[in-house]
Amino acid sequence: MSHLVKSLIASAALLSTTSLSSADVINLRMGSGHPIGLLAYTESASEWFAPELKKRIEERTDHTVNLQELHAGQVAKVTEVLEATRDGILDIGFISLIFEPSNGYLQTFTLFLPFNSPDAKTVTAAAKATFEEFPELYTSFEKEHNQIYLGGACLENYGLGSNFAWESFSDLEGHKIAGAGTNLDWIVGATAVSSNLNEAYQSIQSGVYEGYLSASAWWHKFKLNEVAPYFTKTDFGAQYLNAVTINKDSWDRLPEDVQVILKEMGSEWSEVTAEVCARNDAEGLEKLRALDVEVTEISDEARKDWAVALKDFPNRMAQELNGRNFQGTEVLNFYMDKVEELGHVWPYRYEIK
Repeated sequence: MSHLVKSLIASAALLSTTSLSSADVINLRMGSGHPIGLLAYTESASEWFAPELKKRIEERTDHTVNLQELHAGQVAKVTEVLEATRDGILDIGFISLIFEPSNGYLQTFTLFLPFNSPDAKTVTAAAKATFEEFPELYTSFEKEHNQIYLGGACLENYGLGSNFAWESFSDLEGHKIAGAGTNLDWIVGATAVSSNLNEAYQSIQSGVYEGYLSASAWWHKFKLNEVAPYFTKTDFGAQYLNAVTINKDSWDRLPEDVQVILKEMGSEWSEVTAEVCARNDAEGLEKLRALDVEVTEISDEARKDWAVALKDFPNRMAQELNGRNFQGTEVLNFYMDKVEELGHVWPYRYEIK
C-alpha cells in the first residue's frame, strides 16, 4: 500500500465522526482505479452517478452535497478499491471485481461462462435477476468487507486484439495473449499472460505479449491500435463485473432519506452503464476500422470449437465455488437459463453439475 494511501487512512480515522455530515452538508469521496471515461463503468460513475446523486439529494432533501472524485489510481489502484472502500479512504467505491479474484470470486460468475451474450443489456438483466435470486452475491460485501452493495454494472463484449493476424483457433498456438483474472482461463492454445489495460500498450510494444482480451472500444481508447492493428470479434460476451459500494460506517452516518437515494442510484446505475456499453459496442468496431485496424469476426464454427475446448471450465468453476460454500452450481445454471430466456443461444451449452 502506498504512503499516500496510508496517510489517507490515518486522516480518515481522525475525521470519521465529521467527514460525512456537518450541519446540512454531506461530504463524500468516491472513486475507482481506472481513468474516467475509458471504461463504461467509470464514464457512468463520473458523468451520471456523481451529478445525479448530488441533484437528487439537494432536490429531495434538506442537505447539500460536496463530492470529491478520486479516479485513475489517485487513491487506489484497480486492485485496491475494495480495500480503500472498506477502510473508509473512499466513501463510495466503483470496483472492477475482475481484479478481486479472491474477494469478488462469486460475483464474477459471468466470467465462468465464456461466449455469454454479447449484448450488455441482456447480460445486465440476467445478472441482476441472479443477484436477486441469490442474496449471498451482495450480502457478502457487508459481512466480509465493511461496505454496503448498491449495485452492479457491465463491461462491454470481449473480443481479442493482437499485433498479428489470425483466422482459425489453431493459429493462436505459440502466441502470448494477456487478460486479467479469471478470463485468462479462456485462453487455450496460446500462452496466457496476466496483465491490465493500464499497462497493455507498453507490454505489447515491448513484446511481453502479443494480444489482449478486450472490448473493441477499449482498443482505441487505450490507443492499443497503434501497437496492435488487428481486432477479432470473438463474442466472448459482455460481463457483469463491476460494483458500486459504500463504506458501512459512512452509510450508517448518512440520513435515511439519503440512503434511500443511494439505493435507487445503485440500481439505476446498472441500466445507465448498460446503455453506455451498448453504445460503445456499436461504435467501437466502426472506430477501429476508421483507424485502419483490420477487423474480423471468427466463424460460428470457430466460435463453437473454442467453446467446446472450454467445455469443462464452467463446471470446474462451479465446483470451486461449491467448495467455498457458495451455491456455484445453482448460480451458474440459473444465469444460463435466464440469459437463454432473454434470447441468447450458447455456441455450446455447458453442463454444470
